[in-house]
Amino acid sequence: MTHDSTSSPQRRARGLTLIEVVVAASILAIAALALLELLTSSNSIGLSTRRQALAAIEVERALELCSAAIKAGDPLPPAAILEAGMEGEALNGCILTVTSRDSTEEFVIPAAGPNGAPRTIEINIRLLIARVETEGGERIIEAERAVPID
Repeated sequence: MTHDSTSSPQRRARGLTLIEVVVAASILAIAALALLELLTSSNSIGLSTRRQALAAIEVERALELCSAAIKAGDPLPPAAILEAGMEGEALNGCILTVTSRDSTEEFVIPAAGPNGAPRTIEINIRLLIARVETEGGERIIEAERAVPID
């Protein structure tokens, strides 16, 4: 009777070790894929947030230019001037529009002193609405500003 120098339990232990290595490698691969997916989505969210922040800066700049023009009695600046800061990579292909609407707002001033009566005053304003959209019409940001007019 020949007896193998390696016993049966040792052979099973070697086979079990190989299975353990394959299972561990599979678990690590799944974890690595999940981490890669997380990094990809994080990068996408970061780019979207950056684009929105840059669009907010451009909207504020456009509203400031339009407000200054209204206060000076000039017409609104042309689109080429308003879109001057939109050439960057994040806002490339986006469209900045500014629309205006005139309205009259009423404000009530509370009574001053015991014998005073409340007063209502009307203020003529021009409401500016600035928005940045993608070429496909997806709105990135929108902001409003009221400018008093004579």
